[in-house]
Amino acid sequence: MDMTILKTEVEAWAADVGQEHAAIEISRQFFAMGGSSRLHPIEQDGIADWRAINNNRQQIFRWLRGTSRAAQQRVDELAPAIAAALPAERRARLNGDVSILYLVSIALREFAAAIIAILLDDCDMSRRLAMANSALAAMAPVIQMRANA
Repeated sequence: MDMTILKTEVEAWAADVGQEHAAIEISRQFFAMGGSSRLHPIEQDGIADWRAINNNRQQIFRWLRGTSRAAQQRVDELAPAIAAALPAERRARLNGDVSILYLVSIALREFAAAIIAILLDDCDMSRRLAMANSALAAMAPVIQMRANA
């Protein structure tokens, strides 16, 4: 797994949903996978421990941005939990292999957004159509490569 791609995906995910949400999901996966020492348990008896969540958030994002050997080692330890916590679309990009299934899923999402924009006469309709068209164009080289194989 390319750690640069992993870090980029986590940062982009956190920008979308917030660092706190990302840290909660990473922490949950970490403990579900048997992790024990680097992060604090985020809930006790079903009650969220906001101090632990905040501490984990600070630690996780400090390690992700860190360049020291210790920070890199901690990210390596967390990598399986981070990968498991990422949303499916972001997780699919981790291996760097953009499959036709991935491209089709992106195109479907963009076409659905474009159709909704058209039906609701959204002022953003042109941009949505352009994004759907770009998603379709991204599939063309992969389809062509498969046809030539």
